Amino acid sequence: MKFTRLFRLTNIDKQIIVLMSLALLVVTNLLIGVVSLRLDFSKGSAYTLSPSTKKILHSLDDVVNIKFFVSSDLPTPLLPVKAEVEDLLNEYKKESRNKIIVKIIDPKKDPSSLTEIRELGIPELQYSQLEKNKYQLSNAYFALGIFFSDKKEILPQATDLGNLEYNTTSLIYKLTKKESTKIAVVGMEQATNPQQDPYAVFRNILSQQYDIVPLDLTPDSVKEIDSSYKTVILIDSNKKKYGEKEIEKIKKYVANKGKIVFLLDGVGINDNLTTEAATHDLFSLLEEWGITLNKDFVLSSSAEYVNFGNETYQFMTPYPFWIKTNNFNQKSGYFTNVAQLTFPWTSSVSMNKKSGLEMQTLISSPKNSWEQKDSYELLPQKIKQPELKDINEFSLVGQVQTREGGTAVLIPSSRFLNVQYLSKNSGNVDFIFNLINNLASGGALSGIRSRTITFYPLPELSDNTKDTVKYLDILLLPVLLALYGGVRLMRRK
Repeated sequence: MKFTRLFRLTNIDKQIIVLMSLALLVVTNLLIGVVSLRLDFSKGSAYTLSPSTKKILHSLDDVVNIKFFVSSDLPTPLLPVKAEVEDLLNEYKKESRNKIIVKIIDPKKDPSSLTEIRELGIPELQYSQLEKNKYQLSNAYFALGIFFSDKKEILPQATDLGNLEYNTTSLIYKLTKKESTKIAVVGMEQATNPQQDPYAVFRNILSQQYDIVPLDLTPDSVKEIDSSYKTVILIDSNKKKYGEKEIEKIKKYVANKGKIVFLLDGVGINDNLTTEAATHDLFSLLEEWGITLNKDFVLSSSAEYVNFGNETYQFMTPYPFWIKTNNFNQKSGYFTNVAQLTFPWTSSVSMNKKSGLEMQTLISSPKNSWEQKDSYELLPQKIKQPELKDINEFSLVGQVQTREGGTAVLIPSSRFLNVQYLSKNSGNVDFIFNLINNLASGGALSGIRSRTITFYPLPELSDNTKDTVKYLDILLLPVLLALYGGVRLMRRK
């Protein structure tokens, strides 16, 4: 049945029908244009703003200006990245109810912006690309400037799409906070020479967003831990024992909704790779919160390479006591920017359920791990290989939250932030920074997801299987086409 007969339009001129159809399309398009509808079918809603970001945007009481400094002559691979950044910024603008103002600026077409860029310290980035069988270098700007009142922050290279939402939201949160946030540190001694400070990297990053206050818990220093400290970081030096009065201060702080991060050893280690009992004496305190710091070492074949040589020669070997892991609790928002963590000489943690406490394991060891307990052998050439029955996965980092709102996090490695034990791939500093961001903000930044689509790599295959798959790829389609052609030819005969 024809369309014209169905709607009894046979007596109407065809030109009128065409005009009516065009008019209907225009009206429909205008009506749809008014309605903002966006569906995100990606896994985990990767392209939808996280609830934490939306909450921060809804709470803005004044305008935040975001300037996207981007060159128009970008290398070809960066063009889709530019589109993604613009889409994200438009989402911020819509969700903020006009409290976010976005401006896109091409510094090469707007010379007046070059002065502003120099004042902000935004660098011109250099990119290389293969074009027409030749490597070509090009310079371009790709940065965000975020402005609120008389304060400003920059993201000098906004090409990391996976972490762009977290980075942008954290800068907005930092700029719009009513007052500066204090973070107290216990045991993070500062070297006389800044170049020899083992915590220099962490200290420099943390000080960009927080006021760092050294805290002495001895009875003669403070009566209690000030509740204005949004988070306390306690690092064990294996030289100090915490007495009853110091432990009571910690307990009272957490009971008053305080947040504390412990970096403690289950077993003490000396410079000559011998062991001794850990001296901090905080085991019983952790037990009260349902966390057991085990007096053992966790080892893994997923290990960092360590140089056990000297000035004369180098002896590089994977050292099972320096664990590499990416076995993270994916429900947590602490792992933005973090691909891998290193745990030098770490112990395991046991989480014991207790009434009124919410407990979770944040990080576990790789599945190819084992433990040493009771007797320890740390020298690489003397480490015994484990039996198959001893291979397991162990909890490494535990978190407990009290009914009142206090939080304690245990990282069972005092050297976790010490730069001399970290490789360039270790995300330890990023993890602690994310952790403190979330604790100090009362969870305002928690749960901000990566906006990248999850990549599913091919499983590990044997060489024979790889060859089979390769030849199937080469031969299967031609064989199928030949069979199909043969069948058609036989039917014709």
